[in-house]
Amino acid sequence: MRFTRTLTRGVIATTTALCAAFAVPAAAHAAPPKPTPTPFPVGALATVYQSDVHGDDVLYWPVISSFTDIRAKHPATMSENLAMAIAINNAAQHDPKLQKRALDDAYAIDGLSQTQLYAMTDAFGTELGADMRQALTEKRLPKVTALVDSLAARGQGVASSTLVEKEISDNPRPYVVAPNRIKVYNLPGKTDKDVLSTGSSFPSGHTASAMIRTGLLALMVPEFAPQLLARGSEAGYHRVVLGVHYPLDVIGGRMVADAAVADRYADPRFRPLILAAGQELRSELEWRCGAALSVCIARDTPYRSTAGAVSDYRQRMSYGLSRIGSAEAPFVAPPTAVALVQRVHPGMTSAQATDLLRRGAYPAGYPLDDQRAGAQSWQRLDLASAYAAR
Repeated sequence: MRFTRTLTRGVIATTTALCAAFAVPAAAHAAPPKPTPTPFPVGALATVYQSDVHGDDVLYWPVISSFTDIRAKHPATMSENLAMAIAINNAAQHDPKLQKRALDDAYAIDGLSQTQLYAMTDAFGTELGADMRQALTEKRLPKVTALVDSLAARGQGVASSTLVEKEISDNPRPYVVAPNRIKVYNLPGKTDKDVLSTGSSFPSGHTASAMIRTGLLALMVPEFAPQLLARGSEAGYHRVVLGVHYPLDVIGGRMVADAAVADRYADPRFRPLILAAGQELRSELEWRCGAALSVCIARDTPYRSTAGAVSDYRQRMSYGLSRIGSAEAPFVAPPTAVALVQRVHPGMTSAQATDLLRRGAYPAGYPLDDQRAGAQSWQRLDLASAYAAR
């Protein structure tokens, strides 16, 4: 009897070990399936959305209109703005890698091709960025490209060109104001005319276009939100490197982009397009990586660490320009921006999201911080910090 029990236990143990060794992996660890790309219905794109314009104002000039006051009443700020533009531009003369990266961004955003979206994909990291570029090449992201691939993409809207805002500001560019102090950088085969944008400088349309793109992508896949915002701000910085914009121009471009992205997400008919494109992108990246997105991110090399991305973004919120307004002015959270935080932090109430924006806001009083009655604190809105908060 004792022998029989011993033998039975041995058989059971051996059988259990063999089953464990040759067991089929649980469904939770199965490789993600290959998704089937499905474009938006034509009617979802060929229609009018309330977010095609900036509410009753239509244009985005009210978001950045304090520039008029700066130019009229703060000549020292305008001089500092020019000096900083010259310093950033000149500092790049011995940095060919920076020159090339700035030029690549400039020519990508100039065109109507998908190269605009390609240029921002490095924000996804080394491997996942390459995966996304391959997916774009194979035309497997029709929803994403429909919303953000070029200036003509459905997600861009009137904010992407800033043409009317430029006409209102009528501000000469750095290379026009100081032609002998600005270095012109270019790619082989290109002329100065190709790289030196004409017309008014304020706000930067390239910055607005890039940051609308990265802002919408951040809502699609919030795991990359700080990196995407930092990458968009880098595209703006590159405009200063090339001598075609001042710091205030790219700060203004960022403010316009934030307001435009917030308008898109606040639009109850447009929001589902953003979420659908996000699911398309998530499924594609997980299939190519062979694991859940969180796993893929953990084993990839990031564009920037989250802390580094937040730091880069915050520095470019003012570029170190001197304070000109009250340091005690309260932060007025734009109501449409609150929902952006709630997208990245599901379960957070409006009050909690507003408080998070307030606690992470840039200090008050720096150029373009509009402190007039009824104004909202778009210049102080640090979405990168809010998105990264844990």
